[in-house]
Amino acid sequence: MIRCLALVVLLSAPAVAETARVYSGEHEGFTRLVIELSGRADWTVGKTPIGYTFASTAETQPIFDLTEVWDRIPRTRLQDLRVDPEKGSLQLTLACQCHVFPFEYRAGVIVLDIKPGPAPAHSAFEQPFDSSSPLSITYPQPDEAVARYNWLDFARSTSPWVPKVSDLPLDNGGVSLAPLRAKLLDEISRAATQSLIDMVLPGKPPGWEAVKSEELPWTQIRIGTADEFSGDSTDAADGGLTASGGACAPDHHFAVSDWGAGRLPREAIVEARTGLFGEFDAVDPAAVLNAVHLHLFLGFGAEAAQYANLLPKDDRPEEYESLLSMARVVDGYPDQQSPFLDMLTCDGSAVLWAVLAHTQLPHGQDVNTDAVVRGFLALPSHLRASLGPPLVEKMLDHDEPEAAQVIRNAVERTPDTLAKTVELLDVSAELHAGRPDTALDHAKAAMDKGGSGLDEMIALVEVHFQRAKPLPVEIATSLQAFLKEAGDPGTRADLLRALALSQVLSGQTDAGFATAEQHGVEVSDLFQVALLLAGDDAFLRHAVRPGGSEAINVTPEVELEVAGRLLDLGFGDAALMWIDPVGPDDSADRRRVAAEAEFARGDARRAITLIVGLDEPEDESLRARALVQLGALGEARTAFMAAGLPDEAQRLTTWEGDWQELQAEDAPLWSAAAAVLSPDLPQDVGPLARGAALLEDAATARVAMNALLSGLASPAY
Repeated sequence: MIRCLALVVLLSAPAVAETARVYSGEHEGFTRLVIELSGRADWTVGKTPIGYTFASTAETQPIFDLTEVWDRIPRTRLQDLRVDPEKGSLQLTLACQCHVFPFEYRAGVIVLDIKPGPAPAHSAFEQPFDSSSPLSITYPQPDEAVARYNWLDFARSTSPWVPKVSDLPLDNGGVSLAPLRAKLLDEISRAATQSLIDMVLPGKPPGWEAVKSEELPWTQIRIGTADEFSGDSTDAADGGLTASGGACAPDHHFAVSDWGAGRLPREAIVEARTGLFGEFDAVDPAAVLNAVHLHLFLGFGAEAAQYANLLPKDDRPEEYESLLSMARVVDGYPDQQSPFLDMLTCDGSAVLWAVLAHTQLPHGQDVNTDAVVRGFLALPSHLRASLGPPLVEKMLDHDEPEAAQVIRNAVERTPDTLAKTVELLDVSAELHAGRPDTALDHAKAAMDKGGSGLDEMIALVEVHFQRAKPLPVEIATSLQAFLKEAGDPGTRADLLRALALSQVLSGQTDAGFATAEQHGVEVSDLFQVALLLAGDDAFLRHAVRPGGSEAINVTPEVELEVAGRLLDLGFGDAALMWIDPVGPDDSADRRRVAAEAEFARGDARRAITLIVGLDEPEDESLRARALVQLGALGEARTAFMAAGLPDEAQRLTTWEGDWQELQAEDAPLWSAAAAVLSPDLPQDVGPLARGAALLEDAATARVAMNALLSGLASPAY
């Protein structure tokens, strides 16, 4: 009896509803809901005052499992999702000016895409919700003839069957093709920026033969990418080899644009903070990695590094160290411990981040600048704006002006780029090209467009330094005021250098060297300015070094110029302290200055040794003067003649007493003096006649010597 009663109750009870799981996901430009029904069933979607409603047209609505919906999506497009307590349908409350585009992915799997903007014109899903109007789907088979092509039905189908183009009249009916056109334009534009296709103006290209459409063997449009080719540089499988022969990091490690594409900043932040922890507060590695990616996309390096540190040590992805390095780079810091420092020759995106991670690119190292440009153009616009200027500077420092110009142009086209930023990049480019006067025009334009900012003042100081022109005192005063605000180490270093230079350029030589000494600024450029603009007293106070002092870190060119000016001022010993030791392997100019300094301090033999093998007129002159100091008058006279100084050579002839040579017709004064000093007296007369002749010759000699002395300049040594 009990069994019969139970059977009656069971048969009289309503059928138990099946469960339909609802999944979610955030994608580029849309939010997706996926509903898994038990099998193929008709369904319907319609508008409601608060959004949309989804329902199955079966006799009983399934039980919608919503437990995992909010684990993967924010509430930026979908505000609420609930089951109607009376009818059991699924109600969507939207949080934006969006529309729902549904389609059946496969039998029993319904996809609801929530996309921003108005719905396509004449969309059947914009009608008021009516549970009695099911949307029935039919699936064409490969052997079925297709008379008309429905884009919407084809989008819902997962069948491998593809209609022949000749069978498609492309009559879109009531379904808008605007999304397809927009997607095609977007993909074509992206491919053009990555140099995958060439864009030309409309019209027949010259030299191309016209092709009739009926001659084409096939026509095809692909939405997506072929298995054997990827149009996205971030999906490249092989990035080449490093300079040492190692493997380059794959491009998907640096796919910054893909990580946050289609998201507003606030949406990305909300998504990054969603689902980080699961049951028992366990970290979800996939969610954490997504948070790192999104913060790098936004340019929040420090925050990205903090999220990366949440990853368990035993569950960190292979690109973990690369992500930490990228976090430093997007914040404007170099990273000398970066795992991709050696990837400057790679052919993928790694080379861009390798360049940015270097404080300064190593001279003589090959850099794949084409890959640098491709990687930079693939960045989102806000990262191009922030990373572009330092990248231009690195390209210019590495003598890659063409790559620098391409990057500069891309920065100029980036939205919200300040005009002064472009002018400052032009300043750097003009200085690199050796055109300081043109650079000055750009520096002034940057001041006019951006005010008296720190970057503009630093650029102005650099231009005046390159031009070796004085600078107003007010610039140094303004830079002094910026010291309290410069917290970034790189910016502070540039500011201190500019401050010291501006002080020397404005005549405050002592203040400039004091600033350099206090803050550890290199003084090579300061001496270069002081050589040209500082007075003798100010110059000597810093150029004359006490004995035993350490060498000053300046370039060899500046060393030589400082020694030369000290020598001109008569400080031979001080000059030698700048360039000593000097040997036969040093440059000719360095040996000449050292030889002059040795001669000035009285070491003629050392001076002659230093210029052995040099035979310019200036070398022969120095050699002659040193030989005079050593008493080798004959050799000195020969050296003076080789130096083109015959008067000096004739003067030495008198010291040697070679009167016969002084009888030459080209030396009348010396000839007259020689004739007087070697008189031809008569021998056949008496003593009185000889005495009278001597008195007469003495008077003549006095006149000749007075004429000689009055016609000669004092010796130069």
